[in-house]
Amino acid sequence: MLRIQNLSEAAFQLYGTVIEYDETTAERFQVIVEEPGVEGWRIALSQVTRGKIVKLGLHPNTRESFEPLNGVSLIIVAKKETPQELEVFLLDQPVCLYKDIWHATASLSIRSLIKITENNHVESMEYILDSPLDFCVAAQ
Repeated sequence: MLRIQNLSEAAFQLYGTVIEYDETTAERFQVIVEEPGVEGWRIALSQVTRGKIVKLGLHPNTRESFEPLNGVSLIIVAKKETPQELEVFLLDQPVCLYKDIWHATASLSIRSLIKITENNHVESMEYILDSPLDFCVAAQ
């Protein structure tokens, strides 16, 4: 069984950046993530519904942000070399994945909406899981 982890910079450091405002600086406008030398980007909305996860995606040419708008969402991640070694995080604040990170999103709500920002041209790879992942909220 996979354990759902809370997001923190330390826990998520292998997979990307937690997007949060740095209260320790006087700067009011803070650039959190940038990709030098890349032209163009796009914003998308991803509607995620309850259901099993059967595959992961990976983008070798772009970082990708996942910004929860409503619902309760999870982000499932793994390093490129070990797609079967999954970690699951409660997506309760924005994150930006590194390039070459396997990922998928799941919803614990009936429906979740996630804002995605990525390069305008996205290369994608897929990894089919050995067995589907299913998530639910269970009382302890």
